Amino acid sequence: MSDSAVFSAARLWLAAVVLLSLAGCSGTLTLESHPTPLERFQPTASTELVWYRQAQSRVDSWEGSPAIAIKGKQLFVAHPRGRVRALDADCGCRLWNVETGAALTGAIGNGGGYLLLGTHEGELLALSNKDGSLQWRSELSSEVMSRPQVAQGVVVVRTNDGKMFGLNIKNGERLWVYETIVPSLSLRGVGAPLVVDDRVFAGFSNGKVAALSVANGKLLWEKVISLAKGRSELERLVDVDAELAYGDGILYAVAFQGRLVALDTDSGRIVWGREYSSYSGISLDDRQLFITDEEGQVMALDRRTGVTLWRQDKLQRRNISAPVIHNGKVVVGDYEGYLHWLSADDGSFVARRIVDDAAITEQPLVVNDVLYTVSHKGTITALRTDQL
Repeated sequence: MSDSAVFSAARLWLAAVVLLSLAGCSGTLTLESHPTPLERFQPTASTELVWYRQAQSRVDSWEGSPAIAIKGKQLFVAHPRGRVRALDADCGCRLWNVETGAALTGAIGNGGGYLLLGTHEGELLALSNKDGSLQWRSELSSEVMSRPQVAQGVVVVRTNDGKMFGLNIKNGERLWVYETIVPSLSLRGVGAPLVVDDRVFAGFSNGKVAALSVANGKLLWEKVISLAKGRSELERLVDVDAELAYGDGILYAVAFQGRLVALDTDSGRIVWGREYSSYSGISLDDRQLFITDEEGQVMALDRRTGVTLWRQDKLQRRNISAPVIHNGKVVVGDYEGYLHWLSADDGSFVARRIVDDAAITEQPLVVNDVLYTVSHKGTITALRTDQL
């Protein structure tokens, strides 16, 4: 076995240990977690089913979850065992279906006419959006766990060994690579890079956020947002695994067991910061930032100051997804297949719907006021909502 293979195997084992160790505090469910029972409430919004597609094949828990992406009128579904489907986003009708023969990770992106898929073997596959035919494949340094991004003819993709690559969108040729030092123990997975104009931003497992040039990978700035504390490696985890968010020249990032910060995108200067712990993504509206913490509380903060505006604690330990904004409401999924709509004004429940008997822990997608979700077993649901 090669040194890189030994390194990857060791990190995989360590990550599994970490997830098991964090079961009581990170939202990973165990028999001792005691998820909060759902309380009844009077709905003030209605949900309408647009279309629904049942899972096509079984998914084992160790394989990960199916993932979806949308581009124009196409919705793409990637199955962990290698099957990829394209559906019409308006009706759920099948457009094409292919078997890649690869163990897919759920890292799915789109751009330049290509559907981009990461694998456990450290490859990036590029399929044609039109028919799913393989256009190119690029061998990277390790497992690809986060969504690739495309800008200026460059595919920006991250691997679990702390590297970020820039690839030629036409053929997958490597243009540049940026590398960070990975701690001996870290959470499994990495957050997707965020592209804004000609720059790409990313958070890393060493508690840093970096800004690079999309064109050549040149480092523009790097900022430590959270310092490791404690004596044990477990206590010193400060991974910036959550999806970053951008708005009005400010970048928002959060670390596990660390801080939530607002950064000036030109300089990396910290505008504000506060103690916080999350490995889930961030969503924004015009004035608020929405985030879920490691215990499953949903919070709204003032984007300018970081001050808490409201907190919803009735979904604790339900392994909820990152929040998304849908028709002016905040939506999260949970481990029982429920979707919860919260008021953006005060966090109160306004609607709830069960869409499957499997977990919805992937952040839902919203396109043209339609919310799309995929459950852990692969059931896809498209929904609208309105006031009662």
